[in-house]
Amino acid sequence: LQNSTRHLDVSERNRNLVSCEGRRHEDTIMRRASLEESNASASKAHRRRRLQRSNSFPGALLSDTTMITHRAADNGASGMIISPVPSEESLTSLMDPKLESSRRRNKGSARENPAPSHHQPESLKRKIIRRTLFAIFVLMGQTLLSAALKRYGIITKDFNEIVAERLSPMAEQVMPELQQQLELLEMRMRDTLESARFIAPGFNETLYWLRLNQTANQGSVTTQERLRPGYQLAQKYNAQGQHPVIMVPGFVTSGLEVWKGKACMEKFFRERVWGGFASAQYWLRQRYCVMENLALDPVHGGDPDGIKLRSAQGFQAADFFVGNDWMWGNYWVWSKIFENLADVGYDGSTMTMEAYDWRLGMALLEERDGYFTQLKSRIEAYHKTSGKKVIITSHSMGVIVVHYFFAWVTEKSNGGKYWVDKHVHAFVNIAGASLGVVKASSALMSGEMSDTVFMGGIGNVIEHFIPRKARKDLWSSWGSLWAMLPKGGDALWNTGADLESTTKNSDYDFNKHFFVMSKNEGEGLIINEVPMCNRDELLDPSSEPVVNEALQQFSSREGHSAQQLIDFLLKWGGGMGPDISPTKLHSFNYVKREKPSSRTWHDLTQTPLPYAPNLKIYCMYGVGIETERAYVYKRNPGEQRSFMDDNSSDNGNTQIVDPPFILDTSVEDPENGIIHGIKYADGDGSVPLLSLGYMCAGPWRNKESGLNPSGSKIIIREYDHRPEFTVDDPMRKGPFSSEHVDILGNVEMMEDLMKIVTDHEVETMEDKILSDINGIVRRIDDHPKGGLPRPKRRWRFP
Repeated sequence: LQNSTRHLDVSERNRNLVSCEGRRHEDTIMRRASLEESNASASKAHRRRRLQRSNSFPGALLSDTTMITHRAADNGASGMIISPVPSEESLTSLMDPKLESSRRRNKGSARENPAPSHHQPESLKRKIIRRTLFAIFVLMGQTLLSAALKRYGIITKDFNEIVAERLSPMAEQVMPELQQQLELLEMRMRDTLESARFIAPGFNETLYWLRLNQTANQGSVTTQERLRPGYQLAQKYNAQGQHPVIMVPGFVTSGLEVWKGKACMEKFFRERVWGGFASAQYWLRQRYCVMENLALDPVHGGDPDGIKLRSAQGFQAADFFVGNDWMWGNYWVWSKIFENLADVGYDGSTMTMEAYDWRLGMALLEERDGYFTQLKSRIEAYHKTSGKKVIITSHSMGVIVVHYFFAWVTEKSNGGKYWVDKHVHAFVNIAGASLGVVKASSALMSGEMSDTVFMGGIGNVIEHFIPRKARKDLWSSWGSLWAMLPKGGDALWNTGADLESTTKNSDYDFNKHFFVMSKNEGEGLIINEVPMCNRDELLDPSSEPVVNEALQQFSSREGHSAQQLIDFLLKWGGGMGPDISPTKLHSFNYVKREKPSSRTWHDLTQTPLPYAPNLKIYCMYGVGIETERAYVYKRNPGEQRSFMDDNSSDNGNTQIVDPPFILDTSVEDPENGIIHGIKYADGDGSVPLLSLGYMCAGPWRNKESGLNPSGSKIIIREYDHRPEFTVDDPMRKGPFSSEHVDILGNVEMMEDLMKIVTDHEVETMEDKILSDINGIVRRIDDHPKGGLPRPKRRWRFP
């Protein structure tokens, strides 16, 4: 072998070379390494020169005929190299490059190739981060400075308005171009896969995507130990979880999967249409088709024909909304709570995420999905296996779901009135919308809320992308959004108790009105014109007189109380009339209250807490953030938006006219908390303080209210909003943010939660009230028309 190798010509050695990855064999390495040591000294220099010329791939040194298998460095792939008889030294460098490098260093070779430096990529990464942060700070500075200059009359247009003027004309051009680029990218990916199958007949596409996902997830984000109260309690005090934990997510924060789709979703079985990267692509390319699949049947409130979406299950349903690493956004929801619970000993056998289809009305959660039956069974199983009561933790709309569950399970046929006291240790209500959310009313009225109004120029692009009417029609089909309409009626929302410090010398009286009609009529609007409904959209054409009368009354008033607004929405039905499903599922009559039933269980002001004298209820929420509380509306002047029904099952273009009433964003009164036609008050950015804290600080602590019949202990924990920027979590406002979703990662809230689940110093936990919630309760009780009547009895208690 040595003699034949010594006399082969260079060109002859490189002939018929086919290179690919193969499998390493340790016995081959050792055998060829020993052969290298015995090589003739006359051929060493010659082979060294050839090694340097062929540095790009050591397989170029092989000669004669043999087959060598080689395992990749990551043990993930295998292949082979077909070659003539190899030289000893080339095999050594191929099978163990480190051995060859060590041999050459030991001989002091001056021609040794230097090791690649890893400092340059790190330096480049730092430069990119530094320049990106600088650009963000400059953009924020321009926005804030322009807003301040406009407020003092120095300039007429702020940064957002300038962006709007530039972006709006370009929107119709940008969207088709973006769609073309996405289609081109998809086509190239398909071509790449086809080429891979042609070149390698054994190509495994499933393993390819699995490996790609593993690579993308290598940078997954975990919270620093110093910001994990669960870790600190476990290290310092050896604290461990004492009760099984049930978690109930809120509105839109958990994923929805396609089990049966229509049009664009027909072939995406079990793909996420809401939550995750794939859903973002669908929204960009096929937005109307996605909305068609997300909508519920307006008649019965369930699945439309040919469409079946269901909630994702397990911890993945609500751990992250989009992304789980720094690059893709890391928009976490419950993941930080999972981390802290794991720090004190919890795992999949002692805690669970009970996700649900957040679009459904409360009654349909049980009727269609059997959600409450399954929740009851899970709690009973935990109670039986652990021998301890469970802790239920909810977020946002989850408080309405849990309260409905309490009313359902205490029915005699489901569990009985003592079931909760037997099985539930504590209920942790995080950022709970106990009295609903104000933005639900504007969403059902015109498809608007502060989230769309404050996007500035981007908001105009969104308006072209998904017009108001399209948003309103989609949201009107969701029974859950109706269940979040403000609860308690005028006795709570029109006393002005939570607006007392911000309504002086205002042109708009929000003490009496929930919606105020603007004096600024839209340009081109005929003042005497009477608004009429679209007869073609009514579920029952015979309801046209009722709907038209409701439109005329709403248009003629200067303002509307909370009860008047809800009465209008129930008759108008989002343009579909009073026969829409949500109006049948929920009761909102606060003048003539109904008997307790599944129609009233969603309402915490009409349905008392269960009989559970040993139950502890923790109300934990953020304060100190301006939150929408009321609105200034105007008649829609008749503007139209062209909306492409792209990829819908019907196809074609449709001219969609906006709803009859829209927000008047021209109304500005910052001194009285009115910005862009929205009246603000204290809250957590999504839910006003009145909804967050009134039930906890008022009726549930007052035995005379009848809403806490067994005197369950109520503890209030408020958290001030202290935002800060963190590099490792740039999309959020820091570990002390108390915004509506950020509070799920708030360090102070997390410390309280860990004390509750571990029973560590939980007896020392008392009220921490930073807001004026006690004053709000007192002013409501003192108002001649304020306060709640006693609910109708369901049972007699001992």
